[in-house]
Amino acid sequence: MAIVLTQYEKHSLWRFLGIYLISSITLIGIIAFLVFWIQKEQLLRSIHNQMLLKSSQIAQMVIFEHMNGGVKFDSKMLLPLQDDEMKITLFGKDKKPIFGTQTFPIHSKKFFISNHQAILLDNGAYGHMGIEWILICVNFQKQFHSLVFYIALVAIFCFVFVSIFGLILGRLFLKPVRDGISFLDCFIKDITHELNTPISAIIMSIGSLKNEINHPKILRIYKACKRIEFLYNNLTFLFLGEISKVKEQIEFLDLLKNRIEMFEEHLKEKKLSLAFLQQSKVYFYADKEGVIRMIDNLLSNAIKYNQEGGVISITLTPQKFCIQNSGTPLAVDLMTKIKKRYFRADFQTQGYGIGLDIIQKVAQSHHWRFDISYQDFLNTFTIFFDSTLAPH
Repeated sequence: MAIVLTQYEKHSLWRFLGIYLISSITLIGIIAFLVFWIQKEQLLRSIHNQMLLKSSQIAQMVIFEHMNGGVKFDSKMLLPLQDDEMKITLFGKDKKPIFGTQTFPIHSKKFFISNHQAILLDNGAYGHMGIEWILICVNFQKQFHSLVFYIALVAIFCFVFVSIFGLILGRLFLKPVRDGISFLDCFIKDITHELNTPISAIIMSIGSLKNEINHPKILRIYKACKRIEFLYNNLTFLFLGEISKVKEQIEFLDLLKNRIEMFEEHLKEKKLSLAFLQQSKVYFYADKEGVIRMIDNLLSNAIKYNQEGGVISITLTPQKFCIQNSGTPLAVDLMTKIKKRYFRADFQTQGYGIGLDIIQKVAQSHHWRFDISYQDFLNTFTIFFDSTLAPH
């Protein structure tokens, strides 16, 4: 059985995957940086040792030739020691080059790094044959770029491996959860389906008793049954019903007034006054059952979270349907969160956090826009039939 995730569940799943991937990238990045730092230090140390060895060989050769009677330095002496990776320059006491084309460095350090170049200055010849300083320069840019490339390649490979491993491991860990959700989903659907007959029978029986016996207990039972019916309809819509693709023409104002009559007892119980600020005949093609669920939940929400003796204002135009209610003002940061299924901003008021999710679902299926705001000291819930007119 396929499991259909809600928008909130999908958002939570993507958020979890995002955290997992970001943490993996961060960890791999830190490890890659440490490896790069260590390898870079080893590369520079190796280059330094090679330069010291080369400088020592040059100094020994110069001293040996001088001790054997050599007076003037001959560049041919360096042929056995020259290679493409190292540039060699020899300086006299005046710091002018005797051999090579490099200038004498400004730095007094014997070894330093400048622009991917390692520079060694050594005075191991001790003035033999007029050579006071030996300057060796090595450009390690290729080695540096090669090091960065291979570390980046390994880091990418590790990230791909960790991602695949995490995905496989996550699927294994989530399988019992998915099985549990699937079982619970089937259980809820079966229970919801089985509740239809007894709920209908109870409401019909209580309705006949209500007409014959005007007793407070009967009225309380009737109200409780109506609430059970309301919750049953919401559960049926969420778990059994789908937005019908076959639309029918409905007149919104007549349907709205009909649904308001279903909440008259609740309005009287809380001493709420309901008024139309503006009303128009509005016709459109829609899923009637979905629109009924949307209206019922908007009315129920306006009553449930209202204060005793408060007001409910309704505006209906061809562009929008708006319900406003008095009560505790909604915080701005909650106006988006409360649309998510099972989210509740007020745990003191009876509710399950599914009403606004149903409203959002119906609105999206009809390409309407559901907006929550606080206007004129009233909590305002608006369905924009033309979503281009809605504030973003």
